[in-house]
Formats: sequence, structure tokens, C-alpha cells
Amino acid sequence: MGNLRGSTFEKQISNALHRLDARGSKRFGTDSRLTHSNALYKKREMYLRDFAKYLSNKGINKGKLNKYFIQEHISDFLNERLSELSPKSALDYTTGFNSMLAGLEQTKVNIDKSVHNVLKEYTSDYRNEFNQTKDNYETGRAIQDTNYFLNNLQEIRESSSVIAELQLETGLRVNEALEVARNFNDYYNPEGYLEGIVGKGGQEYDIKPISEELAYKLSNLEQIPSYSSYYNDLKELDHKPHDLRITYAVEHYNKLKEEGYSHREALKMTSQELNHHREAITLYYLARG
Repeated sequence: MGNLRGSTFEKQISNALHRLDARGSKRFGTDSRLTHSNALYKKREMYLRDFAKYLSNKGINKGKLNKYFIQEHISDFLNERLSELSPKSALDYTTGFNSMLAGLEQTKVNIDKSVHNVLKEYTSDYRNEFNQTKDNYETGRAIQDTNYFLNNLQEIRESSSVIAELQLETGLRVNEALEVARNFNDYYNPEGYLEGIVGKGGQEYDIKPISEELAYKLSNLEQIPSYSSYYNDLKELDHKPHDLRITYAVEHYNKLKEEGYSHREALKMTSQELNHHREAITLYYLARG
């Protein structure tokens, strides 16, 4: 196995496209990952130029392009490149990019094996998102008047309104909010924040500041609602538990934009607060809001 030929990224892109080019030859009945059509040629040229541009923006302009196909760069690249794509478009991109790398391997170009696992993980996530949303992509799920919503929820069940307030202040998932409520003293720091909350995938949240009023309510909460009770209480107000997390995402993002942060900065910071490992998920939340 070797490297792409050429002293610049531009020459190496040309070499990669030349290696992959199999237009005019039959693909059916083979396991070929080479380029058999003009449409695929254009897509693969886009993939390579996208990645070279990403490296250039990072101040990397020398070396062999294929040696930068490593987990660190690929994850960072995909987070940037796919952040504004729909789940379907992102799925197509990750699938196509992975196929291109497999094609380069068939032409004896050295590709780090771990990269395929990274791309498969992203592809799997986007496929799940697409399957979940293609038939039921609800928008307008963010709560417009949270005070009005909480007052109405309190009339249904006071403890549910406290859990909802916790979700709205912190952006926690419902199961995480219920865990904090059940073991409040384990997570609450008297200086006014929650810490040590472990989210999806075992990833720990940054500390979460909460108001004194909410801390008082949580510390004096006598009964914690079950998930089903909480779900049904919210359903009476035409909302689901996840709508509160979407509301937090929309409000946090908009606040950052008002403070002067760019779209990219606000998206990244909101994603971090939500404990998302990919910004594209946060963008999906904003689209649903």
C-alpha cells in the first residue's frame, strides 16, 4: 500500500480521481468500488476537494492527503461539512465518502482502517435519524410561551411542572431530568449548579447552572412522577417530553446569536450544552423548533 502521488493536494486529488476512474467498464457482478459513471466522478471530486479545503482551513497544506484520513480529522471534518445537511443528505454523503475510501484502497492507497469504523458510525446515526423522521417530521415543536405552559402544567400535576422547568432550564433529556430529581443532592452543588450528570453514550454534561427557585422546588419535591405520568401530563397540553429539549436548543441558540456569535459558534456551543457528539443533531433540533 502506498500514498497518493503529487507534491500538492491539487495534484493528489487528480491522482486519486485517475486511480478511481473506471468509466466505460462494467461494474455489475463485481465488488468494484471504483468510479463507473460521470455522476459518481463529480461526487468523488467534491468529496476530495471538501476534505482538502477543510485541511487548508486548519492551516494544513502539506503532506499526503490520504495520511490525513484519520479518526480525528474525519470526525471534525464531518461535523463541519454535515452540520447544515438534512439526515438524508448527510446519509448519502457519509455513505459515498466511505465508498470512495474503499475504492482508493482497491487501488493500493494506504487508508487508516479506523476511518471506516468512524464513517460507519456516522452513517448508522444518520440512517436512524432519517428513518425516524422521513414519515413524521414534525416542526413547530418548540414551546412559544414557557411560563404559560408551566402554569397550565402545574394545574395538572405540580411535580410534572417542576420536571418540565428543569428540562427547560438545562436542556436535559427526560430520563436525565427524572434521575436528577430522584437524586437531587447527589448532583446539586450549593454554589448553584448541577454536576456529574452522565448523558447518552456515557458522556458527561458540562456543569448546569440552575436558579435558586428551581433548586428549592427540587429539594422539596415529595413525589417524582413516573415517565408515563409525565408523558401523559404533557400530552394534555399537546406536547411531548422531547419538545422541552427542542425548546431549550432554540432559545439557547437564539440567545447566543443575539449576543453576537456567528451561526457556527452558536451551533457548536448549543450542541455542547445539549451533550451532542454531532452538531448535525442540534441542527435537526433547531429545524424542528
